[in-house]
Amino acid sequence: MLGKENRFKRDGEIAGGSIVLSGSWTLSSGTGPNHIAAEKSLRSPITPHTNNSHRGWRHRAGLAVEAAGWLVLAVTLISWVALQTGDLWPPSTLLMFGPRWVLVLLPALLLPAAVAFRARALWPVVPALLVAVGPVAGCCVPWEQLGSQPPAGSRLRVLSCNMHFAKVDSGPLDNLVEGSRPDVIAIQEWRDSARSEVFLGDGWHTHRAPGLFLASRYPICRSDRLGNSSTSEQGSVMRYELDTPDGPVTVFNLHFATPRKGLGSSVGFEQQGLSEIRANSELRKRQSEFVAAEASRVTGPVLLVGDFNTPPESVIFRRIWSGYANAFSDAGWGWGYTFRSRRIAVRIDHILVGGGKATKCWVGPDVGSPHRPLLADVVWRDDP
Repeated sequence: MLGKENRFKRDGEIAGGSIVLSGSWTLSSGTGPNHIAAEKSLRSPITPHTNNSHRGWRHRAGLAVEAAGWLVLAVTLISWVALQTGDLWPPSTLLMFGPRWVLVLLPALLLPAAVAFRARALWPVVPALLVAVGPVAGCCVPWEQLGSQPPAGSRLRVLSCNMHFAKVDSGPLDNLVEGSRPDVIAIQEWRDSARSEVFLGDGWHTHRAPGLFLASRYPICRSDRLGNSSTSEQGSVMRYELDTPDGPVTVFNLHFATPRKGLGSSVGFEQQGLSEIRANSELRKRQSEFVAAEASRVTGPVLLVGDFNTPPESVIFRRIWSGYANAFSDAGWGWGYTFRSRRIAVRIDHILVGGGKATKCWVGPDVGSPHRPLLADVVWRDDP
């Protein structure tokens, strides 16, 4: 049979006593001259050329993931630095109020690709993700309170929410009040006709002014209107003095100017967009300086609550309000976004404490407004 080579030359080749056919079968000579054994080849049907192509594709994909990782890390670090100039430079202000969650999404999408294709790509991707989740997106962890005992003293629970003049049923807000049992409720942009079945009845002391409302379980000894409109130089501001078991507590319920117009113009690439953002930043700066000056004259514990329309990364916020304890920054977990729309989420509502500290702070559920309620437990120092 070996002498009949011509029968196999069409389909295979002879090599050293074996005839290799074009398929996956091999005919080889046995121990005897007339013995031929046919055996199934155990070799992989993938040729070396196919293996090299597969490895080459994975290598190129890994390099692309690593390059994208370094690019995303650079963008994340630049964004972090830019946020430090929010309200000082209009493009940074636009970033500060923009959808910063996108900067978290980019490294999050690259992370599984780095694991699958190139472990070295984790070097830029992991730091980019940590920076994006933390300082860029504003994630808070109350490090100082972990493992420590809560300070002694009676607790004052505060609730603040901008209702955005929404024509909604009072049920969700009433349910929140019944469940959380706050001692002080400060509402901004609550319609004059709005009513509550819970905190407008017995056991509450209330005060209503255009655009602002306060309900307290303790007597309201004094109320002063300091500013009539969120677009004025003073902002929309009320000052109250409450007679609490720990002594007088001064509460500022406030609402500052919204940057909505300038942000909308800039997103629409209108020429006046950046100038409108700059003008709004200047107005919120003057409003903050005015209220801070009023608060500095108070002796004893102070609460400043409401819609500041200013994220904590803002230069204005850090410079003017650094002397007060920010309840969510000190005692909150997570991002604490208090304003949410379809594309953006930002923390612009705050509870600031003077002469004490927050032991707990959290964002409440949807009550029918783009703003979410902000709640905090506050205790006062022995020597305020």
